[in-house]
Amino acid sequence: MTVKELIDHLTQFDPETEVFTSITDPTDYCLTLSLDVNDIELDNELSGDNVMDDYESQFDEDCEYQGKPVLIIKLDC
Repeated sequence: MTVKELIDHLTQFDPETEVFTSITDPTDYCLTLSLDVNDIELDNELSGDNVMDDYESQFDEDCEYQGKPVLIIKLDC
C-alpha cells in the first residue's frame, strides 16, 4: 500500500475517528493499541525477521537494502 492509497482509503472515514492498531504476538495474545503519531515514521531501510525472505528483490548480494524509503507503522507495545 502506498501513502496515496492509504490517504484515499482514509477519506471515507470521519476525520475525528481515533485510530488503533492490533497485533497478535507469537503466544496468540492479541493487543489493541491506540495509534500515536510517534508510531509512524519514514525509514530508509526495510528491516524485520521476515524481510529477506518476503522482499528478497529489495536487497543486493551483500544483504543491503536497495529499495525506496518506506513508511512504517510500529506496532510495538
